[in-house]
Amino acid sequence: MTRPIMLKPLAILTILSSCTAAAFHLQEPKVLPSLDSSTGVGVTYIPMTDPNRLDPFTNYTQQRRVMISLYYPAQPSPPTNLLEQRPKADDWHHITPYMPPTTAALYDELVTPFGFPTNTFEQLSTLCQQNAPLQDDSMAHPLLIFSPGGGAPRFFYSTFLEDLARKGYVVAAIDHPHDALVVEFPDGQAVIGLNKSLTRDEVELLITVRAQDISFVLDELSRQSPSSAKIQINTTDVVAFGHSLGGGTIAEAALNDTRIKGGINVDGRMFGSMEKPNTTISKPILQFVSEASSADPYWRWDEEWARLSGWKLELVLNGAAHSTFSDMPLVAEVLDVRKKLGEDGKELLGKLDGIRGLEIVVEYVSAFAEFVLTGKKGSLLGNNGDERFPEVRVRRHT
Repeated sequence: MTRPIMLKPLAILTILSSCTAAAFHLQEPKVLPSLDSSTGVGVTYIPMTDPNRLDPFTNYTQQRRVMISLYYPAQPSPPTNLLEQRPKADDWHHITPYMPPTTAALYDELVTPFGFPTNTFEQLSTLCQQNAPLQDDSMAHPLLIFSPGGGAPRFFYSTFLEDLARKGYVVAAIDHPHDALVVEFPDGQAVIGLNKSLTRDEVELLITVRAQDISFVLDELSRQSPSSAKIQINTTDVVAFGHSLGGGTIAEAALNDTRIKGGINVDGRMFGSMEKPNTTISKPILQFVSEASSADPYWRWDEEWARLSGWKLELVLNGAAHSTFSDMPLVAEVLDVRKKLGEDGKELLGKLDGIRGLEIVVEYVSAFAEFVLTGKKGSLLGNNGDERFPEVRVRRHT
């Protein structure tokens, strides 16, 4: 029997496996670490409204809207000791609240039954700066576009996205309204998600709309330089990647959008067009699979592999659970609750240290992006793996 698709973020992450400045000064936020805190990252939040699409989740009564976080290389910010999660007061303007307040409060309610504090996301910040000055405005930066897991917000992947920006990429992370539990817009609107089991037809509609969101965001980014940072972006040669349902989304988008030159499916099952007879995708695809999902027939890895007709590589991350590919392991460690979660925590978060998981994902995503965009194929994408990352096993290759 087919498992239902549940648009509940923790279910997706495990089973489908503004506070004011004054308030933050009082709370002394916990800061999620990065791989290189001496390198600056900026972020800007951009609402986008598609004049050519009515939103099917509003019974076609409203224009389709999305929110994106755009991460980019910025001028360096003061270094922060990763072991000391309380930056000095002078450094607070170089960090950004992890989520906007309504989003944080709603997702807090979801994680507390698993043993997390009641104010988990409300007290977190990340090492990036809103609307920071661009590091280099003389070049068009390569673009990565990201789609999150079903029911999950784009913020759940902030550390991965920020560290990819530290490598020189501009990274656009999309929130898909009515899919995520809530999406907040600058005008005060908060779009609440469907939060229900979906039929097969509803899943296909969701994948279609998500893929259209990706193409629409590419259209918008190609029309104008976003925000006061005046970022130049190469939108004609793009790498897309996504986690869980986002992995299925990028496959659908890559089939239909010539600007997407390759994609990374991170522990996701493909739906929509990729389930139809004789559908194949010839673009380079990296399948990055958690150990927990690798032997589960639900994910249909063999069927997906057969539909990839171009360059392809499938990797298994040993010790990983489905949510290892999110910020949740780092969140648990920064808040000092990971050990308290016990065996349930291992099932939820996997066995990998949060920083190690972050390093692995960032290195492999950037290696694949470099291969697709420049043709340079490093040892990480070889057929025999790389001794620097013994946790990563090559399951099969082209």
